[in-house]
Amino acid sequence: MKVSENTVQEVATIAAHKGCRLLAVESGGTGRFSTLRVVLERANGDPVTVEDCEAVSREVSDLLDRSEEIPHRYALEVSSAGLERKLYSLEDAARFVGRKVKVRSETPVTPERLVPEGRGALSPARNFGGRLDRVEGDVLTVVDEAEGRIYNVRFGEIRTARLDFQWPERR
Repeated sequence: MKVSENTVQEVATIAAHKGCRLLAVESGGTGRFSTLRVVLERANGDPVTVEDCEAVSREVSDLLDRSEEIPHRYALEVSSAGLERKLYSLEDAARFVGRKVKVRSETPVTPERLVPEGRGALSPARNFGGRLDRVEGDVLTVVDEAEGRIYNVRFGEIRTARLDFQWPERR
């Protein structure tokens, strides 16, 4: 189930009028179990509230009902990106430089050594994580200090990249 780029722009406008930023319009499921998910955050980058989601949901629902773009039944979900949120774009990733991330790439990425004096070959990996060190051009650099590795991966080669939320330690 896909909606047109025009509809996505209208959803973004609705979100903006409610003080929110549209991160993604995603679809899932099939047939009568289809779901259209609208993912938001506050315009300042904070998480959205339940009230924000409700306000956007009402207007988006009306928009979709009027457009008749989706000819079958579906569920509309309007939600926050969450604590372990997906990184939706290069611009989105750049906002989280310095934070821990988990990455799953389409093809294996061969890491570099954090300390050049290390010995032995490093194995390529599709799943890796660490601190998002920088975003330059279309390349994300992820530093895994625990394993002593640096991964440079093109954004287009990433299947998923998510924040790796670090829970505070209990005292």
